[in-house]
Amino acid sequence: MKNGIVRQTHDEWYTEMLQVYGNLNKATFECPACGHLQSIEDFLVLGIDSTRAYQDCLGRYVNEKGCSFSVDYDDCSPKKIRVIVTGNGHEIKVFNFI
Repeated sequence: MKNGIVRQTHDEWYTEMLQVYGNLNKATFECPACGHLQSIEDFLVLGIDSTRAYQDCLGRYVNEKGCSFSVDYDDCSPKKIRVIVTGNGHEIKVFNFI
């Protein structure tokens, strides 16, 4: 952990999701800005790119559901996100699991 941020490889993160949720569609994340809870399934049901479930608050896509926060464009406390390191060394910020 550096500066309070959890850093994991993609494989570590994926394995943790499987261990915690069993079904990846049930993986649930908390928006670091407003605290809205959302799952991958929530995004799938609405026809939204499910990879955004751990990077954007649902409010970016649906009125009256959370806020418009995105880890790609907004800042937040390092304790509220993780950094996933891909196989080629690229770093991706994601919301924490709940």
